[in-house]
Amino acid sequence: MVDREALVFLHIPKTAGTTLNRIIDWQYSPLAIFTIDPYRIRATPQRLKQLPEKRRRALRVVRGHMLYGIHNFLPQGATYITMLRDPVARALSAYYFVLRRPLNPLHRKLKRERLSIEDCLRLFPDRQNLQCRFIAGVEDTAIEDERLLEMAREHLRKSFTVVGISERFEESLMLMATTFGWEISSYDNCKVSKRRPQIDSGTVEMIRDHNRLDLELYEFGKALFEESLQKKGAAVKEGLARLRALQKPSSLEKCYTSTVGKGRFLISKVASAI
Repeated sequence: MVDREALVFLHIPKTAGTTLNRIIDWQYSPLAIFTIDPYRIRATPQRLKQLPEKRRRALRVVRGHMLYGIHNFLPQGATYITMLRDPVARALSAYYFVLRRPLNPLHRKLKRERLSIEDCLRLFPDRQNLQCRFIAGVEDTAIEDERLLEMAREHLRKSFTVVGISERFEESLMLMATTFGWEISSYDNCKVSKRRPQIDSGTVEMIRDHNRLDLELYEFGKALFEESLQKKGAAVKEGLARLRALQKPSSLEKCYTSTVGKGRFLISKVASAI
């Protein structure tokens, strides 16, 4: 059944999703991938819903920053995958990512007003418990906390074939590869920050306090991850051994793979927008 269903990669920001996307690019035809535009310009979830049924049925993958629920518009059925990340690490990564990206909608505000991460926690409640809201499929920040968390847990249990953990990326990748029959010859970590300032314990506690639901969902997701590893432990171990035994590609090979991979990703984006 999994082979006939579409695969929905619910990409939560700053959870190693870009690295996973580059791997997905090599597993499917770019013309069979619908890539959601993160800036909601053209290839939006709403546009996908309005595509002719024949085109939606032909899709093998739908991916991007989107709320749970897109499967309702895929007539062939769908299964989900996602990556969860420790909420403190994710919040810090998101903050420093915005500071590094002048084109990000929040960049100018953060720079102009010299907003700290503590300021952002207070000013942007819509960015708190982001993992929980994405997976619950709820944009409204007024929904009762316990209800939101329970919805997210239920969706992870029932709709997600693989729940990956960013801090254990290679094991998560092998779970997906053994589940969907992916062939992985190598991969590069994408958008990984090499340096980040030290954060004091008070800031860490503030992040945890503002992302309590994400903390609980993260622990729940880790339990699902461990359960999947137990079921497919031998296949995952074998896949990891093969991956780690591969000869490192030369600079020329890395350049070729990166260039072609970016081209495949661009084709999927263009195809999604027209």
